[in-house]
Amino acid sequence: MEEMIRVENLKKSFGQDEVLKSISFTVEKGETVAVIGTSGAGKSTMLRCLIGLEQANGGTITVQGESFLKDGSYVAEAEQRRICSKMGMVFQNFNLFPHISVMDNLIYAPVHVRKEDKKTAMERAMEHLKMVGLVGKESAYPGQLSGGQKQRVAIARALMMDPDVLLFDEPTSSLDPQLTAEVLAVMRDLAQKKMTMVVVTHEMGFAREAADKVLFMGGGHILEEGAPYDIFHNPKDARVKEFIQSIL
Repeated sequence: MEEMIRVENLKKSFGQDEVLKSISFTVEKGETVAVIGTSGAGKSTMLRCLIGLEQANGGTITVQGESFLKDGSYVAEAEQRRICSKMGMVFQNFNLFPHISVMDNLIYAPVHVRKEDKKTAMERAMEHLKMVGLVGKESAYPGQLSGGQKQRVAIARALMMDPDVLLFDEPTSSLDPQLTAEVLAVMRDLAQKKMTMVVVTHEMGFAREAADKVLFMGGGHILEEGAPYDIFHNPKDARVKEFIQSIL
């Protein structure tokens, strides 16, 4: 399989607070990797380091064979931007532009960043809205949508840039169960289509059923890594075992 992301000995501190203490893992093409674990384990920080929203203090990040961070040193800024453009991010709080329509949210980056023809971008946007079940909402503004609809628009917007990898940071944590189900259905569909995804989540059902691999983080480390069945039914680390028993 083609390796999409390789992370080696990734470290990140905020002042004296060492959030990531030496994180290593790989993501293969077409793989859905669920990142679960205790609150404050560094899951979101790790994800933000992958796409350059946080600056790591050490380690190596390689994306599709290209160095983004090597032994604690970043490549040139233009190279960073190019490599980050291979990845899309879906945030916990949607991050939609509130003052423009759903359609304009979707086409903004393709038209203004990639200089794509507006008509072509709009046609692609309609395809993505169909995929996330939101045809008919293209003229709506974010404030007129439910949380689940906003998150599905955010997924469609990320897909508009044709990323090779999609990163999800707690995409359902601010949603009620019904809206969570709407968003997870879209994510499961992407997993079945073999979109490469790294998903930080508290949704254990998604991690068990849709992920190819689960990373369990605690205290700034990956405590355990493996197939969902092994993590949920036969965890080896005592802290992972205690966590799984407490939620099941």
